[in-house]
Amino acid sequence: MINHLLLICFTVIVYEFIKYVRLENIVQSNLVVYKKILKLFKYSKMSDFRKEKLILNYSKLLFIISIKIFAIITSIFILLMIINLLSNSFENLVISIFGFIETSLFFIIYHLIRKKFYAKL
Repeated sequence: MINHLLLICFTVIVYEFIKYVRLENIVQSNLVVYKKILKLFKYSKMSDFRKEKLILNYSKLLFIISIKIFAIITSIFILLMIINLLSNSFENLVISIFGFIETSLFFIIYHLIRKKFYAKL
């Protein structure tokens, strides 16, 4: 029972953290940069020097965005390890199929509740 309460708390904290750091926007910007790089290779009229400069700039941007995504995911795993210190079997619950389904349901339910609550404000 304690593991399920911890799972609910973990789900809410991770959901709010993802919303706070705007992970969806970061991933979308990462995809936009990838599309720009692929589009850059299609241009045949552009000089190689210009392409090299643009690829270098896009690579730097991709590196920064990837570091942000890595830091967010690492923070979530650190939170998982901290909660695992409270209950040794919590990690087993999260990794199991039942825990994955339960976490997904909590995410969906919390998202719907949060959406209705903020719609009234």
